[in-house]
Amino acid sequence: MKGKMVKGIFFANHFLAVCFMARLAAGCDPGAIQNTVPLVLTVLFLGDIVYIVSSSVKESRILYLFCGLLAVDGWYLMLSVNPVSISDRLFRLLGPAALYLSVRFCLLFLFQGYKYRFKKAADIFLILAFLTSAAGVFLGEWIYACAYGIQFAGSVLCFLYIAALHWKRVSYVLRKERKPVLLSLSVTILLFLIYYTATANVKDHIENFGIYIVALIFSMSVHGIVMKETNGLPISAIITWKQQLFICGASAALAAGLCIAAGWTFAGFLAVINFFLAAVFLLNLILGENLKRESGVISRESKYAYAVSRLRHEEKLKKEFAGFLHDEVLQDLLAVKNMAGKSDRSEVRELITRTLEGLNIRIRNQMQDYHPVISKSLTLKENLDQLIESISAVFAQREISVTLECPDTIFIPEPYDVLVYRLIKELVTNVYKHSDGDRAWVTLYVENDTLHLCVRDNGKNTAARPGKEDNGIWHKGLLSVREQITELGGTMSAADNLPEGTRTEISFLMRGEDSYQHFVS
Repeated sequence: MKGKMVKGIFFANHFLAVCFMARLAAGCDPGAIQNTVPLVLTVLFLGDIVYIVSSSVKESRILYLFCGLLAVDGWYLMLSVNPVSISDRLFRLLGPAALYLSVRFCLLFLFQGYKYRFKKAADIFLILAFLTSAAGVFLGEWIYACAYGIQFAGSVLCFLYIAALHWKRVSYVLRKERKPVLLSLSVTILLFLIYYTATANVKDHIENFGIYIVALIFSMSVHGIVMKETNGLPISAIITWKQQLFICGASAALAAGLCIAAGWTFAGFLAVINFFLAAVFLLNLILGENLKRESGVISRESKYAYAVSRLRHEEKLKKEFAGFLHDEVLQDLLAVKNMAGKSDRSEVRELITRTLEGLNIRIRNQMQDYHPVISKSLTLKENLDQLIESISAVFAQREISVTLECPDTIFIPEPYDVLVYRLIKELVTNVYKHSDGDRAWVTLYVENDTLHLCVRDNGKNTAARPGKEDNGIWHKGLLSVREQITELGGTMSAADNLPEGTRTEISFLMRGEDSYQHFVS
């Protein structure tokens, strides 16, 4: 689904929420705190959606999934205030939906979209459990209660089992994101204790409130992702932060004045605030699209606008790639087309075959140079196996057996997975080009957040001192690799591999706080 359509759906959701909240404001008890708190949380959730959707220049899937979870939680809380007969079934449907989205978001957050053991089985179980609970809504209260109970217990156990099975990967992410997660958890617990104390004498005062816990616990981490990506709304391109604060304060004062003059309750005030949020949402969406189409100079003071300028740089790369397709690919295809009429001649058929083989190699190399093809439907090890096979196919004239020594469950967060992919491509290609041996070994593992990569072969001892580009293995490609590793604060060494061959070793520390910045990209 395209980004514009997703943003339109979220705006439509916000508009409907404004209408429904205004209806609730006219009917709910103004003095009941158990009615007011869900509406406050709903406004916060909807405001969060406005901020995240408007700020997401790269239109990240994980951010949109989190916004979907916020939207479902918001409707669940609104319907819990005063569920009527028309919305009763919708209210009961939202419980299983929120549970399903919560578990899916947690798994996506922890594994960054990569395949993991039992991923397919877990996905099937989660969707079947959700559909069973949804069907129970229409089959009777007792059936729904049983189905929802099974979904809740099964989803929690499924998540805990997957987390325990991949505890190293989960512990890495949680350790690197511990500050925002702990801050979110502390704020959530504190606010809950305040609410619990204030409503201790109210019957069923905490019923249905557990549904928002996942959203609040991960909210700080998600905001960290958003701020690393843009750190600004589209409106920040034309209005300073002081002016934004003034507009927010003036809008709140205007909303309060309207409510006092009309005799509306606090719930009515929240409905008016939500209306202003909808107006800001629409303004940001329109302004964001205009900024993306803008061709002039962008102010360096706007971080959102700066992110858009980076997006334009990516568009420039796409144009360059289109030029490659036109100048390289289409020319060869036209040549093959012209020769097709004479394909009955053996020399023409041979020329067609050579042309297509050369075209295949050039396309593969160009694709890998622009962006490595890493499939999230496979594990990282499976991706690396395919990479080594593709390199072997490019050098079909060389018979070298390359062995990948790497744990099946190895986890390398973004952007380091792409870097490792490129490093292995460069080093294994180097073996095919410069080694006269027939065996090579690629060893990859992670220890204490430090990545270790070693590529060795059984050819001649060809290692030389760094800096001699025309001598030994230190050619332009490896010198570029060494520069990247040095910038990461890592080390790279090349030495003779005893008893024969060359050994290249790389190690660097993976910084988890940088990981999600690239994940949303």
